[in-house]
Amino acid sequence: MPKVLIVGDEAVNGISHVCNPKKTRVISFPGDTVSDLTRKVLSLTADQPDIESLVVHVGANDVAKQKSEILKKDFNILLNTMGKLKMKLFLSGPIPSPQWGDEKHSRLDMINKWLIKSCSASSVTFIDNLWIYWQPGDSWCAERLPVFKDCWISSIRD
Repeated sequence: MPKVLIVGDEAVNGISHVCNPKKTRVISFPGDTVSDLTRKVLSLTADQPDIESLVVHVGANDVAKQKSEILKKDFNILLNTMGKLKMKLFLSGPIPSPQWGDEKHSRLDMINKWLIKSCSASSVTFIDNLWIYWQPGDSWCAERLPVFKDCWISSIRD
């Protein structure tokens, strides 16, 4: 039985090929928002009692809607819901899109800083994905996504 459950929006599609299927189960819900996944987290974990670690990756679909205060409330509800679980908990922050303009990237930066503080005040470890976009001297690079997946998986192994 898998010990790690990764659930998320479309960004987790394809991540299962870098995971050991005996140890990790990946479930993708394309288009899901934070509130959508919040409603699913408890039932998904209840169906799999051997899970020791939960990784939730969500938020990009919400950032695109440009409603930061609502998104913060939704993340707070998600963090409170996750806090009810007796396992290692990880929240993987939204991945920026290369098509986003400056306003959405600025909004994501603000949400990311807020999530770092909010997760540190809870029992949830935050996985910061903002570095994928902001690299000194260059801009978005599609080759970063495989690196993201490797770093992401290695961050939950410990």
